[in-house]
Amino acid sequence: MAIKLRTGQIGPAQRAAALAMFSRLVAERFAVLPVTGGQFRAAAKFVDQHALGLRAGDALHLAAASEHGATVHTLDQRLAAAGPVVGVPTQLLV
Repeated sequence: MAIKLRTGQIGPAQRAAALAMFSRLVAERFAVLPVTGGQFRAAAKFVDQHALGLRAGDALHLAAASEHGATVHTLDQRLAAAGPVVGVPTQLLV
């Protein structure tokens, strides 16, 4: 949201509405799970696979999903491609 606001793709009112909608979605539909030390270590191993081009945050998402048997849904093509390589199912949203 921040980059979209900075680049003028959305205005402050749109940002506020999207954040409010996201907050409601999280509160009503999502289970928020703690991140463990083991997941940080797994993420570090994923990032060490330099050819994947993973960012640290993306690697951590994959590690958490892996531990919980979840599929990562993403708009990021690089993340979607890297997931199966490290054993995590991904779904690219288009």
